Amino acid sequence: MARADTFTRWGVVASGEGGNRVAAELLSREENTGIAERVVLLNTNRADIRNTVDQSDVDGDLDDYVRVFGDKRGVGNDFLEGERQTESDVQGITNEIDDRMINADAQLFLTTLGGGTGNGSVPYLLREYDEQIDVESANYGPWIDDAVRIGVGIWPYYNEPSQRQFNAMLGLSRLLRRRDGTQNADMTLLAGNSHLDRDGRSESYDRVNERIVAALDMMIGAGRETQSVIDVEDYVAKPSSVGAYHFTPALATELNGKMLEYGLMFDKAAENAYVPMDVSTARAAFAVVRAPERMVERGEVTATEVDRAFDTWKRDNGLSGAVGMTTVTPADRRGNDVDVLLLLGGFDLNPLLDHARDSYEGHKRNLDAARQLGGNEATISQRHLEDLERNLEEYVDANAR
Repeated sequence: MARADTFTRWGVVASGEGGNRVAAELLSREENTGIAERVVLLNTNRADIRNTVDQSDVDGDLDDYVRVFGDKRGVGNDFLEGERQTESDVQGITNEIDDRMINADAQLFLTTLGGGTGNGSVPYLLREYDEQIDVESANYGPWIDDAVRIGVGIWPYYNEPSQRQFNAMLGLSRLLRRRDGTQNADMTLLAGNSHLDRDGRSESYDRVNERIVAALDMMIGAGRETQSVIDVEDYVAKPSSVGAYHFTPALATELNGKMLEYGLMFDKAAENAYVPMDVSTARAAFAVVRAPERMVERGEVTATEVDRAFDTWKRDNGLSGAVGMTTVTPADRRGNDVDVLLLLGGFDLNPLLDHARDSYEGHKRNLDAARQLGGNEATISQRHLEDLERNLEEYVDANAR
């Protein structure tokens, strides 16, 4: 929670090569006042993290943020091995995170969902903080218990191998829920590679990462110099109370604030949701409008007008009952460009999951065959698989409309 004497302070924990690259892109932005030095880059492979460090445009030494754990050789696409290696080094990992996250109000846990290291470690660490760490005996400050933890899951390209689609389905299940069915991340934020790469270029990761970071940047800004501030608690409190704690960004930038009405701006943002979805199925909706400081000071863009327009837009799009808020963020820029970020939550996940179901079932059949033959390929037990499938199915069904 943002204290009375400061704005929301964010931290970033990125695990696996994909998550590390998104974090490096986020850190390379000129304005990074919300994050400062609160960053940890986790990996099980020295070569992967070396590539990220070498290719980064971050000012300063990115090595300072790195924590390599486990056997240092990587885990391939085996998320259970990623979880096991995290568990084996959990004290060292959490010590690194705790040292870096001092006074953080909120933490972003970034991972791609198709792989092994991040997909294995992030859901485990989210659960570990709530279930295992004894804050008082560990002598840590109370902020560790109080910090809001947001899992950011990036869906693989639809044409990636079936194991990655299998991993993504189970990774989403584990971000959303612990094995006992209780909520895991306070908020799960989703983005899809194929859906963001609208030009049809396969595996254009730099472009995708830039768009993900643009949304995260606006989300972080909404808890800082704003009118009608959306604090991080607002993102999780009401949505979680109605069981709708998965979100996706929808972003439109460089809109002409002199020419377009707010309703059209919201429409343009909604057209750019980061995963396939039906906007009318959302049960939570937040709007962040970023406008030139000059326009805000002159009253050309006001929180009252934005809030009123967003209520009308929600009603016109079947979202009258959706919980949420609006805010206006002043930007130090010239011209009349306005950016709009929508955070849409509790929507029907089936349009996203449908892209992976056939691949998921095919890979599961291969695992069943390996299990019957006693092969090593079947690394996940039947019982464990059933628990994860049930958790995801129950959550999806509860949010389907």
